[in-house]
Amino acid sequence: MKKTLLAIAALAFMAWGCGSEEEVIPSLQQGWNERPTNWVAPDNSSFDLPPMSVQVQLGDTLAAYQSSADLMCATINGEIRAVTPPMSNMGVVYYPLTIVGNSSDQMVCLHYYCDRLHRIYTIENWAQFDPSTAPTGDSGIYRPKFAEK
Repeated sequence: MKKTLLAIAALAFMAWGCGSEEEVIPSLQQGWNERPTNWVAPDNSSFDLPPMSVQVQLGDTLAAYQSSADLMCATINGEIRAVTPPMSNMGVVYYPLTIVGNSSDQMVCLHYYCDRLHRIYTIENWAQFDPSTAPTGDSGIYRPKFAEK
């Protein structure tokens, strides 16, 4: 009996310890945010540097709620620098962001609007603006950790 209890406890601990660390989300309850109508792509010609192109994918928790009505937005100093709906390639859903900027010393904030949950999730200071950033990161597609706004 003790061996069985120890085995169950060990399995539970391993499952807890090996869980995904992709997202930190307080709750996935229905929210009150409406689809942002002010998230509009900027005029790329008004920025000096080449864009920072990245592909972002949701972790398993939020991915279960994504829909074609969702939006991903990047801002720098509160100014919108990229907006995109989800794209799909061979069943893989991702958000291709082309983030524009004037200076490489600015931090990019990432925002995700989930239409099914009516919530906006935000990551402040997600990444340094850098046009030479690899679109899919160093170790695969970007899977940022979102939190409720």
